[in-house]
Amino acid sequence: MEEASWNLINPFSLLLASLGYCYFLLTRIPLGILRFMFLLPIFYLFSILPWYFPSALLRGILSFFITWIASSKLLLFCFNQGPLVHCQNFLDFIAISILPMKIKAQPTSSRSTMGRYEPVQLFNKPYLATSLQDFWGRRWNRYASNILRETVHKPTRNMLTSVVGVEPARVLALICSLVVSGVLHEMLFYYITCGKKPTWEVTWFFALQGLSMAFEAALKKWVRTKGWTVHPLGSVILTCGFVVVTFYWLLVLPVWRDGRNSCDC
Repeated sequence: MEEASWNLINPFSLLLASLGYCYFLLTRIPLGILRFMFLLPIFYLFSILPWYFPSALLRGILSFFITWIASSKLLLFCFNQGPLVHCQNFLDFIAISILPMKIKAQPTSSRSTMGRYEPVQLFNKPYLATSLQDFWGRRWNRYASNILRETVHKPTRNMLTSVVGVEPARVLALICSLVVSGVLHEMLFYYITCGKKPTWEVTWFFALQGLSMAFEAALKKWVRTKGWTVHPLGSVILTCGFVVVTFYWLLVLPVWRDGRNSCDC
């Protein structure tokens, strides 16, 4: 019993110690590459935290919220960006790092510490999406979408704009964001399936979504030049149907084929 309790306490103690290092020491390091270098050990620790748990569900949750999202927030923090720059104390830093929450723009007068926070909306009726851009950009897992927008899309778009122009840079940044999302989802399934070698079907799913979104945007522009319109209900059926079919083909089947509920960690 004591050993089991220690196995549960240990990873959370490691998580809190890591966040304490970031808040009390990392903030004293100059912004930029130097702060990023001091953050590398934390990225490693966050990458091993899910292995403390034998449950596939817990490994999946921890790898999403800690290995991916919290690491991304800390990466943005290195360059004075992202939600962590608004934290006023260590409790703020813990809550915003590991939970889908943000500090309210105008905190309430409540004495409760939690009164300063508000949850980040995860989903916004994705079954009503009228396009792939609407589905992935505004309705499905907005928490991850916002992080990808800040860590991948904006830097890529800004870097490419002067090279290829505004519109091509936007399209390439979109595709790049979804490919990175695919690789990160491969990481999640790597934890869920006990370290099984990736088949890259998950990455192909997101790459396909990105390419389809670029094709969809070009098609919609062409349709407008013809003066044609598509009924909103038809747009919803086509969008959701495409996502469901490709999701089942490239995400559900690999997990069912390779997944295991527990493994020796």
